[in-house]
Amino acid sequence: MLNLLTKASNMKRLPIGQSDFRQIRNEDAYYIDKSLFIEELMRNNAQTLLLPRPRRFGKTLNMSMLNYFFDIDHAEEYRGLFSGLAIEQSEEWQHQGKYPVIFLTFKDLKHETFVEFIIKFQKMLQEYTEEHFEYLLESDQFLRSEKRYLDRIVENEADHSDLEEYLRKMAKVLKKHHGIGPILLIDEYDAPIHAAFEYGYLSEMVGFMRNFLSAGFKDKDLITKGAITGILRVAKEDIFSGLNNLVTYSILDYEFADKFGLTQTEVNQLMDDAGYSADRQKVANWYNGYTFGQVEKIYNPWSILNFVSRHEEGLKPYWVNTSSNKLIQETLPKIDAPTQELLFDLLQGKSVRARLADFTIFEDLYSGDSKVVLGLLIFSGYLTTDGTALDPGRLEYKLRVPNEEIRIMYETMLARYLKASEKVSENELLVALLEQKPQTFADALKRYLLHSFSFFDIGTKGFLPEKIYHAFMLGLMAHLNQEYHVKSNRESGLGRADLIIYPKDAKNPKGWVLEFKKKTLDDPESLEELAQSALEQIHEQQYVAELNGHGKIEIMCMGIAFDGKQAACAFQVR
Repeated sequence: MLNLLTKASNMKRLPIGQSDFRQIRNEDAYYIDKSLFIEELMRNNAQTLLLPRPRRFGKTLNMSMLNYFFDIDHAEEYRGLFSGLAIEQSEEWQHQGKYPVIFLTFKDLKHETFVEFIIKFQKMLQEYTEEHFEYLLESDQFLRSEKRYLDRIVENEADHSDLEEYLRKMAKVLKKHHGIGPILLIDEYDAPIHAAFEYGYLSEMVGFMRNFLSAGFKDKDLITKGAITGILRVAKEDIFSGLNNLVTYSILDYEFADKFGLTQTEVNQLMDDAGYSADRQKVANWYNGYTFGQVEKIYNPWSILNFVSRHEEGLKPYWVNTSSNKLIQETLPKIDAPTQELLFDLLQGKSVRARLADFTIFEDLYSGDSKVVLGLLIFSGYLTTDGTALDPGRLEYKLRVPNEEIRIMYETMLARYLKASEKVSENELLVALLEQKPQTFADALKRYLLHSFSFFDIGTKGFLPEKIYHAFMLGLMAHLNQEYHVKSNRESGLGRADLIIYPKDAKNPKGWVLEFKKKTLDDPESLEELAQSALEQIHEQQYVAELNGHGKIEIMCMGIAFDGKQAACAFQVR
């Protein structure tokens, strides 16, 4: 857990990596008040709510807050945790300390086999029951069968059926003991489902989770309220088929829009408290940009807190480095050509119109279904919408990359997909480019494509559109961003150059202009002729004008033509 001093010496400690509400409040750490989440939850007519949000957006902390708020067993002890928070002034304060609570988090249940998951889950329930419900073992209110069930749980002798029935049976005995139905809180319900998909036991996991959740939540007379969080809304027929009383509020909905993530007002206050008000615009460019419902400025809390805590390190990706992004990495290579084009438009800063699936069928991810893939990217936090649906009935939105942190992630991921074999390296390509050795660059590029262009299934010449090769080259140049300006499709002279590169050092006279062509099936020109045509376009359209305007006079111009895994280059250094 990070705990570095911030610029303002009197600022409270930032609780980075902490998700236990009681610990944060007892330690008087910096807390951004989200307690009105309780009010909105209790005023919502749905008995059970599914609230999917991207990772590191405060889900576990909010669920922990609910746990401490409702807990009937420690009502007096936990009341002080909410001192000074907005919920104290709400009519819903009447619910404080009034209900038994079952709060389970699945975030660490990510295992390579279903058997291992069951063993760990059994152990988790044993420890949780011993810690929170040992008093039930001494009660004389229960049937012998109910006592035997509790004994099997705490003695770690529960079988598969016992585990699936845990929520239902515990809700039943808690209601019998306290005279009121419990609050059921399930955090990160889909974490083990992601692992099951990754390791090949999805059907077993889906079957188990369906039985576990349905048994606990379907009886409306048994519980008072239920809340479930996760990243994705797994298809209802897969997991939630038995829950007719469940309502989903995703990041596309207005409800709960400001209860996860940080609003502009909250970020401004944090920056002021830390003494970094001057950095507001930079922070907005890097970490802002999410639209939840119609709240257009939602920030990723993990990145904001890390930036403030590690201010001396400057702006850099924090959120994208907290996960392997494996599901995303395995899904993107399988997308179809139209979706590839759409994603590369997004990578170049454009907004695109597209339809989404508001639920995830994992098997469809590898089929490349555009709606499912885009839904995955939206709900995982790798894309965002521009707000109101263009066609609500068809879930059609304008999509965009939310901020600089995510844009860099895409470029880095693309570069990783295109990582060269031992026969040629990115370094060899970039050194040849920067030293303005065009023939060396051309030879290396041809070998790079031949041995390494495995991100896409390129089986047919003439299949891929030019913008995908453009994005491929842009991904290669991502490593230059620290010391060079890398500009894509910029207005220059009489038209747009595909790629312009020049040093940030004003004293360095070098510059580069690259123009791309893609050979089509009916194109009569050879690949070499097409490359020469691209070079001539650089001269005819005066693409070097921008470089001259920056004082760059040693310019390498290169026309590059692509076809499948082949390339041809025509060049001139002047």
